[in-house]
Amino acid sequence: MSDITSSGKGGRAARRAKAAAQKQAQAQATAIDWQKIEGSSEFRELVREKRNFIIPATIFFLVYYFGFLIFVGYFPDAAKTNVIGNINVAYLLALSAFVMVWVIVYLYVRRAGLFDKLANTILNKVKGAR
Repeated sequence: MSDITSSGKGGRAARRAKAAAQKQAQAQATAIDWQKIEGSSEFRELVREKRNFIIPATIFFLVYYFGFLIFVGYFPDAAKTNVIGNINVAYLLALSAFVMVWVIVYLYVRRAGLFDKLANTILNKVKGAR
């Protein structure tokens, strides 16, 4: 019985500590001037770099994917053309979409290093301002 009551008290203490940590985090968050960060040149550069990668990559993949669907829909005879045994052009194009996704992911991961550096610059500037 004493194990139950002691764990209950410990649980309450842990909840109180967690609540205090959350309040402290909220107080720190309200102390940060988010509009100043948003207006900084570093933040604008981060947003610009991300946008310069994400928007073209998304457009490229959507054009690639819907181009495949249009090709198969409007040119079914060409899509049915066998290339290797029973594997036709449509299968190869469908599989190439998966390869294209992995290529885009690889390129994004490589570029994310730059995003992280820019974000760390902003974070260090904010931490230094407090």
